[in-house]
Amino acid sequence: MYQEATICALSSPAGTGGVAVIRVSGPEAFSICGKLMGKTDFSSLPSHRAILRKIKDPQKGELLDEALVLPMKGPGTFTGEDTVEIDCHGGMYLCRRILEALIASGCHMAAPGEFTRRAFMNGKMDLTKAEAVMDLIDAGTRYSLKAASSQMEGRLFKEANALRDELIRMLADIEVNIDYPEYDDLPEISENEIQEKTKEILQKVETLLQSADTGMLLRDGLKVSLIGLPNVGKSSLLNRLLKEERAIVTDIPGTTRDVISEKMDLGGIPLKLLDTAGIRETEDVVENIGVERSYKAIRESDLVLLLISVLQGGESLPPEEVRLIESVEDKPYLILVNKVDQLDDPEETVSCVKAWISSRENLPKPLAVLPISAQTGEGIETLEKTIREAFFNEELLENNAPMVTNLRQKEALIRAKEALLRVCAGAGLPEDLLTIDLSEAADAIGDLIGKSARDDVIENIFSRFCLGK
Repeated sequence: MYQEATICALSSPAGTGGVAVIRVSGPEAFSICGKLMGKTDFSSLPSHRAILRKIKDPQKGELLDEALVLPMKGPGTFTGEDTVEIDCHGGMYLCRRILEALIASGCHMAAPGEFTRRAFMNGKMDLTKAEAVMDLIDAGTRYSLKAASSQMEGRLFKEANALRDELIRMLADIEVNIDYPEYDDLPEISENEIQEKTKEILQKVETLLQSADTGMLLRDGLKVSLIGLPNVGKSSLLNRLLKEERAIVTDIPGTTRDVISEKMDLGGIPLKLLDTAGIRETEDVVENIGVERSYKAIRESDLVLLLISVLQGGESLPPEEVRLIESVEDKPYLILVNKVDQLDDPEETVSCVKAWISSRENLPKPLAVLPISAQTGEGIETLEKTIREAFFNEELLENNAPMVTNLRQKEALIRAKEALLRVCAGAGLPEDLLTIDLSEAADAIGDLIGKSARDDVIENIFSRFCLGK
């Protein structure tokens, strides 16, 4: 809204602390801040060197604080503009007074993500790096931090930009031969060369797309719901996985009435665990609401952990648990045979469950059937390993390959892939027709890195940023 305005915001977390950081950026950053600091002439001071200054309300002349002030001359700044960072004491009221003084002196409050948006608009970063800023802030595990750092280093941008450049060169060669057929000294590109180069680019696009599932789960976390009948051990399993007593555990059915949501670091991989109410027929109004929310959790999950009762010999699963399995539908799920510490032969029980499930053609098949004990911890390590192997590419996590980390990036690559597939299917067509799909592929990759992204796409990306970033 204020592209030519000078903006300010609190860049450190809101709340009381020892130090807070207030950021000011824009063409009048130096002159506005100078008004709060005894008319300091920042333009004459060394850039990127902190100074100690008294901060005053320029209208009232009231002393507000004494702070470290860091003036930074553009374009060598995060936004590419003249920037001032004020490291003041971290009281909430104090920060508000300083911000009010800045606004009264000519600043505008920054919108969410406006500093990073200016960095993008001023050519300081591409769109993938801009998105990685928030991923870096939100990273809660080792691998999610590694994925965000890789994006910040520009690995995805370099790979995608190289593909776009190759497409543009190919389009240029095709179009120059179409427009100037009479010149023999111009570089020619044959139909075979077009197909070969297109297939090479397509293969690289598909490789990037293969990273999307892992990258998006690292960014958003794997949503895992724990479901089962009352008293089957869901809350005990949640506590075991979290290594703390988060959920109340009793012998009374229906103890859990609502969905309990907790985050977990599974060896560097972010999980969001949802402990649900035990699913059963009940006349209790509150418990029924909890059961409905349990079914909703199933629908919204990436993985379902279905805890079941113990089978003995040739027994079949009770009808209630059969309905639970049916409710999973097409969701990936694991069957967990809990309380195996109470069994003489857990493996025989697991084999019985596997055989019973396999014999029911109408039931969705689980990824695995695992024996566990939420009480003793038996089988938990195997459970965690199974989840990792089912959803995450360990090799991709350990190397430094470029990684797609959100749906916007994935959709752009899917559009590029579809356009390239049409080129491959159009072998033998006139070259001017092939350029339509080649141009669409180049535009799609341009959308990915921000070289041809629409304004509404850019607006949507930066609107999700936190204030002051």
